[in-house]
Amino acid sequence: MRSLLCLFLCTLVIPSVLRAEDPPEPNYVFWAELVRIVDGNTVSMNLDLGFGVWVHKQNLTLFDADKNGPDEEAKVKNMQRVAKMRELLQDSTDIVVKTVRDKDAAPPRYFATIWADGVNVNDEVNKAAP
Repeated sequence: MRSLLCLFLCTLVIPSVLRAEDPPEPNYVFWAELVRIVDGNTVSMNLDLGFGVWVHKQNLTLFDADKNGPDEEAKVKNMQRVAKMRELLQDSTDIVVKTVRDKDAAPPRYFATIWADGVNVNDEVNKAAP
């Protein structure tokens, strides 16, 4: 009787344990090299995808970047952001990039959070030109 009860409980419990969890979210974190700073919100980088595969000259928009109009104040702010990015990225040895794809954009557009030598570039640029 005990073995029958044990077998019955095992058939109820084991399938729930063996069920697959939800698939994990992709984790797109790459080593990178700076190619150039396009503007205060955009950089062009070479991304190391691993296994000897590289993407060259990929434009990345800073995640949570401000989009300002063409007025004079926005131009000054853009120049401050470019100067801060140049200061942080120009001589960095370890650049790590986490990307997110904008699914609504017609040509693919990627948002990035960038760390240069352990410093979050996005936060520092936003502090320099709020």
